[in-house]
Amino acid sequence: MRRPAKLSLLPVLLIAGVALLGAAVQSERKAASVPPPSPKYIFIFLSDGAGITHMEITRMYSRIIHNEGLNVVDKIMKQGSIGLMTTHAANSLSTDSAAAATALASGCKAKIGAIGSCEDGTIPKTVLEIAKENGMRIGLITNSTLYDASPAAFAGHVPDRTLYGPIVDQYLKLEPDLLMGGGRDEFLPRSQPGSRRKDDSDMIGAFVKRGYVYVADKNELARARGAKVLGLFSLGEISFEIDRHGTNEPSVSDMTRAAIRRLEEGNRSGFVLFIEDEHVDSAAHLLDIASLIQEYREFDRAVGVGYEFYLRHPEETLILVTSDHEIGGLGFTQALEELSVVNRKRIAATEQDFKKIQSIKISLKKAAEILGPNPTAEAVDQLMRDHFNGFIMAPDLKNMLLNKQVVARNLYTNPVVNCLGLMIANNIQAYWGTTAHTNQPVFVAALGVGSERFRGYQDNTDFAKHLFALLKKKMVAREAER
Repeated sequence: MRRPAKLSLLPVLLIAGVALLGAAVQSERKAASVPPPSPKYIFIFLSDGAGITHMEITRMYSRIIHNEGLNVVDKIMKQGSIGLMTTHAANSLSTDSAAAATALASGCKAKIGAIGSCEDGTIPKTVLEIAKENGMRIGLITNSTLYDASPAAFAGHVPDRTLYGPIVDQYLKLEPDLLMGGGRDEFLPRSQPGSRRKDDSDMIGAFVKRGYVYVADKNELARARGAKVLGLFSLGEISFEIDRHGTNEPSVSDMTRAAIRRLEEGNRSGFVLFIEDEHVDSAAHLLDIASLIQEYREFDRAVGVGYEFYLRHPEETLILVTSDHEIGGLGFTQALEELSVVNRKRIAATEQDFKKIQSIKISLKKAAEILGPNPTAEAVDQLMRDHFNGFIMAPDLKNMLLNKQVVARNLYTNPVVNCLGLMIANNIQAYWGTTAHTNQPVFVAALGVGSERFRGYQDNTDFAKHLFALLKKKMVAREAER
């Protein structure tokens, strides 16, 4: 009797192996043809003028005074990526906001004062322009004027940052889905009270004709409906956060929350939203540490609003938090108790100094307005009693204030305000190196899709280049879906 032939398993296994290998290769090729993920939603949070120390002082203040952390540190830095960025301009080691924002928005070095124009004169596209070409919605928020350097550099191109009218005209040409900030004076025709335009163009009317909903205060913003919104909440800049309460002006976090609602509604293509708190810059120019801290805390609240959105869309969102440059060379220090070669007793900043800062309830800009154009000794004494109780103004500093004596060879010199700022600094062991910009690097904190690109030490032009690469991936992905 014949025994049945034994079937060899080897050929079967070989055939199966080849089939599996082929499937794996096909799968690998297919995966290679699909571009890496790119963010659908991009938030660019810019705290103008904020150095690492500004953030750290605010973090310490928030912990000591309010038993709170910072979203920038606890949510973005600790969960995402951290990098450092250069800040120098094409023709200066210390930049201005125009050149810095041009680098961040367009990826090229610019000269001081230039908006959206590279050192060699070429006109590059901005991150927002590329995003719009990709079919994404775009928006800009600031508590400065909308024609100020930082927002302008993300949307426009002018050789000089003071060409405010043309900047507004270019906003109309670009048609961002959302514009919110101050600066109504450049949108009003020359004939209207409060206007600073040099022509009779009614820019608010022009935007409304393009389909924009126009809102002028916090209440109108809350009620706003429509895909495109123009919010102009003050003639000039929106008030400092420390002075804003009691006005009907929205905060940066208010505007951020409203912007997300408008940009997200019915949107399948995503958005890029630029959010600036400019008043850290303004406060540092004035040596106003109390206002600076309150501004950074408000900026941080806006970052928190962005983080809430990220939690709903973690696989589609990129949050970037950074600055354009540092102002002031600010820090806490140790000092001698008195100016003496005999008394060498040292004093240092402590937690009590934050409590002194907390007691200040007005900006130094507002304090100078109270003193008026020609301060008297009596007016200064009254101001100290009413608004700086517990602070001591040295006699020499008081004389400098009364004589409006320039305190240093700095830009942005305001003798009255600067003397008040130095008075506060002397009482809390803080120091200011300048009223102007420095060449210090700034941090970049990134969370979400593509955040790893922003690690390490990079040039500020790399910021835009990374965003261009991510937006290009998005464009390739969209074309692959068609």
